[in-house]
Amino acid sequence: MIFALTNSKGGVGKTTLAVHLAAWLREHAATVALVDADVQNASSVWVQEAEPEIGLFRLHTPDDVLEQVPDLAARFTHVVIDGPAGLSEVTRAILLVAALAVLPCGPSILDVRAANEAIRVLRQAQQIRQGNPQAVLVPNKVQARTRLGRDLIDTVRGLDVRPLPGLHLRQAYAEAASQGTVVWRLGKHAQPASIEVLALLSEVYESATKSERSSTNQ
Repeated sequence: MIFALTNSKGGVGKTTLAVHLAAWLREHAATVALVDADVQNASSVWVQEAEPEIGLFRLHTPDDVLEQVPDLAARFTHVVIDGPAGLSEVTRAILLVAALAVLPCGPSILDVRAANEAIRVLRQAQQIRQGNPQAVLVPNKVQARTRLGRDLIDTVRGLDVRPLPGLHLRQAYAEAASQGTVVWRLGKHAQPASIEVLALLSEVYESATKSERSSTNQ
């Protein structure tokens, strides 16, 4: 199964979600590869510390993605791709190989506009492939009990991609990155973050398996 974390804007949580998804899958599956397609290589550094048994691959060109990711999918149970910021040809290549695209969306109007642009490119890939990749949208850095947080949830519900429960703005995610781990390994003080991210990852996986079953039955 190939999962792609993509968006046209940086700072929306792609790397955080990619590392947590890869680590969660590793705990539940035989083999997992993480493809770091972002030239900053942030997920590479983080995942090496958090889960050294995850296979790590840095692919920074469209040809590398198109040629090597299918081979990785044959070798590993799951492949998680941390895409670059921006709708580059690398992002388009990622969408041409992924089974499920996960689109994080931050809380600002600029984030929502960027998500709309990412959805446009997603639809182009779906037209080329006549279906895949399926997609879900994840509201990120939601501020609980604020108008901004409520507005974000209302806005993403109006976008043309199914939204999943979001992640709140919590210090635990930054702490996990700085310590090279995932939030459910931080201890009791990170329990709220652990509960919400584990629930989200379960829904992401369920969305991917539904997509796979649908593709198999077509």
